Amino acid sequence: MYKKRVVRVPLGNDNFLSVLEGVEGGFAIFAGIIVGLMFEGVSRELLVLTALIGIIVNAFNSSAVRFSSEHYMDELDGHEKRRRFQTYFVPAIIEFSSYLVVSFIALAPLLFVADLSIAVVLTIEMTLVILFVAGWYRGHLLNRRHAVRDGFEVMLLGLLIICVGAFSGWLLTQLI
Repeated sequence: MYKKRVVRVPLGNDNFLSVLEGVEGGFAIFAGIIVGLMFEGVSRELLVLTALIGIIVNAFNSSAVRFSSEHYMDELDGHEKRRRFQTYFVPAIIEFSSYLVVSFIALAPLLFVADLSIAVVLTIEMTLVILFVAGWYRGHLLNRRHAVRDGFEVMLLGLLIICVGAFSGWLLTQLI
């Protein structure tokens, strides 16, 4: 008979998923917005301000979605948890926090590198490397044989999000 393999992940399943979603979402969306705004030729100050607003709003949005979807799914299957704070609110706070932390890491080149074009390229490179590492780590925990593939998968999805941001920025500057 087939025996189901139990995987122990740091922080527990829900909290670990919150960290991964915060990392993956925070980096890719942030970099996509930055690249999209570069086509407009905005100042560094406006770029950083827009990035900060986007980071905070997206972090809050992703954590709110985490909270409501977990709670809603448990209500649907009749297994709503008694410990609501720990079950629903803690993973949402973890996702919010991880989203903020990783996004601020990606913001660093914009704050410390003098040439704005080089800063944006460094942001993209940092984003892709960290997304690869996050995907690899997830794959390593779940199935050691496919960790590198998982790393590339997460990195390529992030690259697609960045490309959507770039294309959107280019297209909107042509239309407006």
